[in-house]
Amino acid sequence: MDKNRIMNDKKKLAVHRTPKGIMQSVHKAYGLMIIGGGTVYSPADSFGGCPLRYFEHYSLSHMHDGAGRLWLDGKEYDVIPGDAILMTPGTVNRYGGWHGKPYIEDTITFFGPVADMLKKAGVLTAGVIHFGKVRRLLPIQHWQCDPAHASQIKANIELQKLLVDLYLENREPTSGHPEFELLLTEIKSDISRWWTVADMAEYCGVSDDQLRRIFLKHTGCLPKLYVDRYKLRRAGELLTGTEKNISQIAQELGYLDQYHFSRRFKAIMGLSPQQYRLNAFHHATH
Repeated sequence: MDKNRIMNDKKKLAVHRTPKGIMQSVHKAYGLMIIGGGTVYSPADSFGGCPLRYFEHYSLSHMHDGAGRLWLDGKEYDVIPGDAILMTPGTVNRYGGWHGKPYIEDTITFFGPVADMLKKAGVLTAGVIHFGKVRRLLPIQHWQCDPAHASQIKANIELQKLLVDLYLENREPTSGHPEFELLLTEIKSDISRWWTVADMAEYCGVSDDQLRRIFLKHTGCLPKLYVDRYKLRRAGELLTGTEKNISQIAQELGYLDQYHFSRRFKAIMGLSPQQYRLNAFHHATH
């Protein structure tokens, strides 16, 4: 397939248009608007029937089940559960189900000057990125559905935070700090443990202040917040992927009790554990 010919003949491509005149005053003031989002089921092997197209807006598609294939820039890429496809305006692409499986996604589409600045800074780049199996778009979809200005601002803030987090998570692996990589592996493998900064610094053979600088540089957050967020994202996986009750999940993650777990989960994820589970079930069945 001739990439140059395709790029020079966009008039023949399918186009996903951005609706005109939909940006409200709250979105203009913020500089970002979420157009829509939801859970979409594309049939098995739908990649083969997907036409080349481009979007007039940004699109983030989290494939949480199935198998996928992406055509981008003249090359093809496999997409596995836990991957996401980020598309920027005007980028020619096609993607869908592959290897006899459907492409099941949570998706968010958005546009605005804030998104354009993130693209210019290199935060938003078209392609496949690691997203994880936690359905992190569901809380944003929840806020976006409420037309109240406060909810729209909340949705914008959470989306912007997520985009920056994804950028930081998908940067090149750390170099010069092999102990740090081992520490991250330990944190993820022993999910019930609550690490102190002193514990982590000792593990890496650095001072507490050095550890904080390494964490900020390579993860974008401080050590204790990293551990906290990782636990809660793992909680999201358990809530949507298992039938364990909330008390069992809290215990597995090392929380003192269900109350403390639920309060912290809502503070970080935007929904209570029960709301998060029900929301995931609703999107999966509609």
